Amino acid sequence: MAKKKKIREDFDVIFQSGNEKAIKKMLDKYPWLLDEVSTEMNDVIEEQQQIIAALGVMEDERGGPVPIDEIAFSLRVDFNIRRVEDEVIQLLNATETLGLVKKDPNGWKLTSEGGKVCDDYLNRTLGKITLS
Repeated sequence: MAKKKKIREDFDVIFQSGNEKAIKKMLDKYPWLLDEVSTEMNDVIEEQQQIIAALGVMEDERGGPVPIDEIAFSLRVDFNIRRVEDEVIQLLNATETLGLVKKDPNGWKLTSEGGKVCDDYLNRTLGKITLS
């Protein structure tokens, strides 16, 4: 078990360096790393989609940019997901680099691409959640 932990730590360093040859070499040598990385990436994508959906719900309700506290409120009330505002900000900043949301002086708003992601997420999960 300790060996896998060390391999994960070494891979994280290589992955963050962006050295594609070294990344490929590690994945070829330890194929189980790919499953772990894919699972982690899917979890991050899911969290970002949840934030986008909450932003979309509140943006529709407000008719404009949404402050952080209202996004966190929508996550809690509409999606039964508890996130502190710092986590919401961190996810929004990461999502902004993808061009899905924009920071506005009055809060956050979806881009047209973010609106599509929001709609897709809501359509996919609407049967699983009940919007208040």
